[in-house]
Amino acid sequence: MPIRVPEVASVLALVLLLLIGKHVPIMDAVPLTNITGIVCFAFAIFLALRLFQFELRRIRAEE
Repeated sequence: MPIRVPEVASVLALVLLLLIGKHVPIMDAVPLTNITGIVCFAFAIFLALRLFQFELRRIRAEE
């Protein structure tokens, strides 16, 4: 399976915590919106590379 549920769940939990933290008054000075965007973008790259690796392995096995 190219995508593992614990990896996705942990990143979604992190994003949820960052979004909740954005509304906490103590965290006003921290750019949580930017950090959330970076985390989401990095995870999208990670998933794309994981899917690419899975497909590449499948194609090489067919040869």
